[in-house]
Amino acid sequence: MTFKQQIAKYATGNLTTSQLIDVAVTGLMEGYDSSSLRSLAGLDKNENQFIIDSYFQTTLQELNLNLPEKREAALEYAIGIVDEILENKIDIITGMREIHANAILSCDFYEESKNYCYDSIEFHTAYGLFVTLEDLKESLHPWDKNKTNEQLMAEIKETLLEELKIWKTKIKKSV
Repeated sequence: MTFKQQIAKYATGNLTTSQLIDVAVTGLMEGYDSSSLRSLAGLDKNENQFIIDSYFQTTLQELNLNLPEKREAALEYAIGIVDEILENKIDIITGMREIHANAILSCDFYEESKNYCYDSIEFHTAYGLFVTLEDLKESLHPWDKNKTNEQLMAEIKETLLEELKIWKTKIKKSV
């Protein structure tokens, strides 16, 4: 994940304060620079949480960055996971679980839904495919006479990958 995506992950409550040290290292590797960012990256993981947070807050000020609001942070974090899926850094099912359980559920997108679960962020198709994958994985009986459940899962994974590419493009325009 990028520096900004990791900041978004932190804003959703999915990174601890001590993990901000690694976030700072990522920022330096991406070319961000400030005295507080360098100091934060050099702190020991056992450093006092208040000191880590103080350096982090000062880093944001020095870099003219804001901690994103929950909604924006959740979407930015989800995009980071999609990137990891598309780059084959994580499995699609593992990634979708993280997107749903950690990113999407960190904000009340369900409440925004109009016709379908998560349609306000156009995630309903990807979510439906994910739920189908999970159901197929747990099924004790074949779903199709001509294909195994594993074959069906492979097809759904391909469709889901394509849907995630489309979703990422749509969401990046709105974030």
